[in-house]
Amino acid sequence: MKINNKIAKVMMMTATLIGMTAVAEQANASDSITDLTSTITKLNSKSTEVTAKLATINDEIDSTKAEVKSAKDDAAKLESDQYKLGKKISRLNVEITQRDSQLSDQTRALQVNGNTSSMVEFVSDSKSVVDAFKRVGTVTTLVGAGQKAAKQQKVDKAEVKADKVELDKKAIAQEKTVKEYTNKQAELAVKQASANTLKAQIDTKKSDAQSSIDDAKAAEKAAEKAAADTKAANDKNDAAAADAAAAKATEAASSSNSDATSNKETSDSSVASAPSANNSSADTSSKKTSNTSSSSVDSSSLDTSSITALARSLTTKSIPYVWGGKSLSGFDCSGFTSYVYAHAAGKSIGGYTVAQEGQVSYESVSQAQPGDLLFWGSKGSSYHVAIYLGGSQFAEAPTEGQNVKISTMSAYWKPDFAGRVK
Repeated sequence: MKINNKIAKVMMMTATLIGMTAVAEQANASDSITDLTSTITKLNSKSTEVTAKLATINDEIDSTKAEVKSAKDDAAKLESDQYKLGKKISRLNVEITQRDSQLSDQTRALQVNGNTSSMVEFVSDSKSVVDAFKRVGTVTTLVGAGQKAAKQQKVDKAEVKADKVELDKKAIAQEKTVKEYTNKQAELAVKQASANTLKAQIDTKKSDAQSSIDDAKAAEKAAEKAAADTKAANDKNDAAAADAAAAKATEAASSSNSDATSNKETSDSSVASAPSANNSSADTSSKKTSNTSSSSVDSSSLDTSSITALARSLTTKSIPYVWGGKSLSGFDCSGFTSYVYAHAAGKSIGGYTVAQEGQVSYESVSQAQPGDLLFWGSKGSSYHVAIYLGGSQFAEAPTEGQNVKISTMSAYWKPDFAGRVK
């Protein structure tokens, strides 16, 4: 009988210890739930801030898109004006050259450059008074015409000079405006991507925390069941039943709580390290892409026959002029040349005339070879570009209202310099 009492005491102590373990597991689960709930509350607050920031960025993007469209519309008109102004300058230069020749011929014929005696002799040789009056009238008319031509010559030269200055100013203003709004749009796109990434990370962390809460609640229920089973077994003084039930419940509670704690630590660690890993991956990918691209461009050789062939082919496709256009749905002058070089020679030469100047070795128009670029305007502030095809012909995207076409150099419209792509 004494043995039985001793066994009963041991059984009671074992059941009590198992019950205490279950209560401890229940307390740990409750603490975990409290911590995770606090974490989710903080994450919700951060998510609200990021969402508001993202909305502000999106508003700025919409506003900037409108500004970019307005700037492109203005630049399209500016480019059209530049094109017309360039033709006007070419026409005036031809007229000035022709007028210089005429004035020179008249001067030699009449010798009116300060030699008044020749005019007197011309009049004095008259055969009659009537003839003298006629000769006086002729001299007066010729002198007047010469003075008028000289005066117009001076006006035209001044106009050409002023137009060139205005043309350069407009080209610089155009380049500056386009770059300004393009850079602003790119900066906003980076901010938007960054905010979206941060929001996604917060949402992932919230999801992980909620999963941990669910696991902790399961552990809490398991601990409650373990305590109840232990008490029932203790009351019945059934050592075997108490031991089996408590062991099973304790194992379940310990496993669930361990999973919850592990999930929480893993979630914190992964979110904390995510930006660094992502940035590292992005940087590595970017570097690989950059190196590959650079290697591809450096090792490629330009096939001018492919360049001129593609340029000619595009002039038969009825492709309209579109300011800023860089695709088959529409080109501007630099978009056209950039497209041809990229697709025919695998060469990136930039998206604007001035940028494309930086990719060439300057040469005179007379030295141009098929496939070379032709530029209108001053070096460093060109306003139009085309691809030379040979035989004084070139392929271009001219101006608004016209399609990509083949044009021929003339006295009124010809490039100011040429360049061979390096």
